[in-house]
Amino acid sequence: MVPDAVAGEAFTKLRYDRQISGRRDSRVALAAFLMLDTAPELFSVRKSPDDCYERARELLTKYVDQAFSYVDAIVLMTADGDREVQALLTVDSSMTTFAFSHPVVVELPPRRPV
Repeated sequence: MVPDAVAGEAFTKLRYDRQISGRRDSRVALAAFLMLDTAPELFSVRKSPDDCYERARELLTKYVDQAFSYVDAIVLMTADGDREVQALLTVDSSMTTFAFSHPVVVELPPRRPV
């Protein structure tokens, strides 16, 4: 499950990150959308819940000491509201601090040796 806000954030990151898209064109970013569209068995883009703004704001207020972004809050609220979500893949270690209302494993990529 990929909340629609995450798809948009991924597009923006891929589109404007000079290390990824040196010429600042949208081909790399559009490839991410193509991947989402052509691999529904891997990625299911979900519309954010109607009340996601309010719930995200409440979460950001409750976890004021954490480094959650607005999109992080939407992801957490979307995953928390969907009992079928059992795992959350992220690169953001702060998301491990969220207390889900049902069992959700927050998985981070392996750490690279320093």
